[in-house]
Amino acid sequence: MTSTFPIGILWITICVGPLSAERQITGQVGSTAVLPCKLRVPSKTPYIRWSTDRDVFERSGKESFQAEGYESRVDVPEDQLLKGDCSLVLHNLTLADKGVYKSYQAVRRTKRSTRVDEKWDLINSVELSVDVKPVSSRETNGKRLSETSFPTSDARMNWPHPQVMVLSLLSCFLFQLFYEET
Repeated sequence: MTSTFPIGILWITICVGPLSAERQITGQVGSTAVLPCKLRVPSKTPYIRWSTDRDVFERSGKESFQAEGYESRVDVPEDQLLKGDCSLVLHNLTLADKGVYKSYQAVRRTKRSTRVDEKWDLINSVELSVDVKPVSSRETNGKRLSETSFPTSDARMNWPHPQVMVLSLLSCFLFQLFYEET
């Protein structure tokens, strides 16, 4: 049993680790990216917020907010939101759009005199990479440039976090030491 236990821990770490990793989406400058999101807590009037290092977009019912630089380029369609789909649609990508986007849902909203207190739950985290448009085949100074291709809308998972791997292997080692002593 002791020789198969480390293999089992490693197998579980490799299989389960990617499930908790953030999603990665890649798009090209000028294209549209959809950052996936599903509501965890159903609500008649869901209140959703997307942010990077600053707020990007908010929607509560018909009312929405688009941050400076994102005007007329971002949306979480109201009809989709009412169905539980809080995916952020980001049009006309720019290189400045790359980064980690996090979606939050207001799960409690209370008014205290003139102040509104909100509790936000993290729903999702998506890393957006933006590439320049591929160069098509063309002649430049008599030399032919080859076509370059970039993946678009490529949703893929990361490998397990290094900390998860190290803790799993350390747990395995400690268990083996304890098991051999008994």
